[in-house]
Amino acid sequence: MEIEAIEPHGLCSGVNAAIAKALVLRNVYCLHELVHNEIIIDELKRLGYRFVKRIEDVPDGAAVVFSAHGVAPSVREYAVAHGMKVVDTTCPFVARAHKAVRNFVKRGLKVAVIGDTNHVEVIGILGEVPNGQLLDVNKGKRQGGVRARVGVVAQTTMNADDVTRQVEKLRKVYDVESVAEVCFATKERQDAVREFCVRAADGVRFAVLVLGSQKSANSRRLAEVARQCGANVFMVGTMDELRAIDFSGVERMGVTSGASTPERFFNEAMRFLRNAPNHVAIIMDGSGRWAMQRGKRRGEGYEAGARMLVDVLKWCGARGIRYLTVYAFSTESWKRPRAEVDGLMKLFARMLKASEREFFKNRVRFRMIGRRGDLSPKLLGLVEGLEARTAHFERELIVAISYGGRAEIVDAVNVAIEKGERLTEETLRSYLYAPDVPDPDLVIRTGGESSTSNFLLWESAHSEYYFTDTLWPDFSEKELDSALESYAMRHGAF
Repeated sequence: MEIEAIEPHGLCSGVNAAIAKALVLRNVYCLHELVHNEIIIDELKRLGYRFVKRIEDVPDGAAVVFSAHGVAPSVREYAVAHGMKVVDTTCPFVARAHKAVRNFVKRGLKVAVIGDTNHVEVIGILGEVPNGQLLDVNKGKRQGGVRARVGVVAQTTMNADDVTRQVEKLRKVYDVESVAEVCFATKERQDAVREFCVRAADGVRFAVLVLGSQKSANSRRLAEVARQCGANVFMVGTMDELRAIDFSGVERMGVTSGASTPERFFNEAMRFLRNAPNHVAIIMDGSGRWAMQRGKRRGEGYEAGARMLVDVLKWCGARGIRYLTVYAFSTESWKRPRAEVDGLMKLFARMLKASEREFFKNRVRFRMIGRRGDLSPKLLGLVEGLEARTAHFERELIVAISYGGRAEIVDAVNVAIEKGERLTEETLRSYLYAPDVPDPDLVIRTGGESSTSNFLLWESAHSEYYFTDTLWPDFSEKELDSALESYAMRHGAF
């Protein structure tokens, strides 16, 4: 079975921001579920969250989180009147719908809301409409011989095509002013599913796997779109549900996830389907030789290698690999000619600045491992600034700069000595540069060499290795798949 990650997928910016804001809180109340995803809700419960369905169930003066779906004005007023400390995580697109309704009401228009009347988001929006201004489709089609004026908004997680059809239906009867749009991320994901179905329906039996909770409206809409396109659809919210599915007969399957589905679930599902590693580490060797073979400056080889890293990060993401660690600059590399070292440091700085937008777009956390004191204050500031701004993302790119495996172990031992601590394997690990990152499952070395080059000596004790003669700038998606296939063969096929 051919498996394809449907891009984009997963958390939208609004949900991502809500989760990031919520994860710093402890022991608070939350009105309704923050987002409709059991994985996230269970994590918040472990942080002491207490979920309630009515604002009246929150004690006076307590801290309360308003979910990403928004709340009615009366709920806000009650919270203020009872001295509650409000943390508002309302999605910006939902807030925009509330603002549009207030504008319609102020101008005296009737208001129509397209969506599920039982959904928390719609209940909150309807709370903005006074009695008498909500559209009754059976009354008031004309006012004084002219068509009634109606302002229309929509639940942000609707099927975009359905919203368009319903707005056009209203236009046949009313004078409509519409801001009824699903959020951009929702539409973008629905369009991506349609595009996959068009490509996949070329004489093969294809399916779409939607990763998301049955409670999640945006996840259900993805499944709905796929069915409308003729796909066989599977929808799961947990790994246990995924493992129970029989995919017999499916030749090609696209995998997507709802805008409230955490990336770690997507990655775990993709690894299961492809039997892929969780953590891949790469010794990026051969950029200098690549340049010399082509009569170019060594610096041009490093620039080509930097561009290749951008592609590899994308390919790893599509295969569900959560951690990618790359060896960029060793402790021994400081001995290279000064001009070459200066050029590499400038290249690192340019890469960090140029890649920040891609890190945010693809929800990638950037981290550095190595001796930070060896970097210039300016470069270290760029590194630590990017680390802070991307800290809440789940996929990780870990770049080893001024790094050596022996140096890492020595630094860890020295920290333990300073603390007067007797070392065990567990305590030593806690003092490594990135102790929370799991050991690499697979280490790839390009460039034709077969040594470990002092890279991740402690962490790679049980890793599989894959060596290739390909110089790093010539590395390809096909070569990555060859490495992953080699790994999978040693760990059993799906």
